[in-house]
Amino acid sequence: MRLRFGSFVFLLVLSAAQPSATQQTAATSVQRDPQALTVLAQTLKAAGGPAALSAIQDVTGSGNITYYWGGEEVQGTVSVKGRGLGQFRLDAILQNGARSWAVSNGAGFEKDADGTVTKIPYHNTLNVGNLTLPIYFISQLPQDAAASLIYVGLETKNGAQVHHIRTQKTFSSNLDPSGIVSKLTARDFFIDATTFQIVSTLDMVHPASASTIDYPRETQFSDYRAVNGILVPFSITEVATGQRTYSIQLNQVTFNSGLQDSDFAQ
Repeated sequence: MRLRFGSFVFLLVLSAAQPSATQQTAATSVQRDPQALTVLAQTLKAAGGPAALSAIQDVTGSGNITYYWGGEEVQGTVSVKGRGLGQFRLDAILQNGARSWAVSNGAGFEKDADGTVTKIPYHNTLNVGNLTLPIYFISQLPQDAAASLIYVGLETKNGAQVHHIRTQKTFSSNLDPSGIVSKLTARDFFIDATTFQIVSTLDMVHPASASTIDYPRETQFSDYRAVNGILVPFSITEVATGQRTYSIQLNQVTFNSGLQDSDFAQ
């Protein structure tokens, strides 16, 4: 089984595939929990406000990255690019060469240091989006009539109280008769109950040939800084099946540099 997806050297064979509450069933109708909408509105306000967020067309960042591969820390520099909800690219320069991966509206690839290019399956591209700016995804939810928003509850995470909100797309039975596409779009947000900053998100990744097998992927966000009036997480860490896979520390973030589809192509 091969499931790398850039940093996805997950050692997944060491973990049993367990369906989580996030992904067990597909929604049958759109749910719009008033409490979830209230928390999301507060989160948008804390991040800079809907008006400022609506002006963002793309985001570009640069900094350092550390991969955690087989107990070894591999460090390098990194550049990241995001555009809209469906395009993201990461390029890392490591001691053994350059590694890249990108997704663009359902299509994706990863490129190893030796030049080998592998296609990322569609079911592993649906929830990538704008990795460095999770608030952008939230900013699109209130007006998305197909998005279910469920308030799961107030929980404790890393010693702090967080609001747990679950989002998931809902499609008609004609478009998604088995419910699998809806299931693949499920994502949980954990939002600090005091600052209303996004602490982490949780979704699932899957083996290349099995979209029904789920492995939990948590993306953690911290070190929030203001960029043109928008709070942006400068520290991003991915944890897959309970193991840290990479950490990014950005040192520069800019908006609206005019990214095009070609910036996310192979």
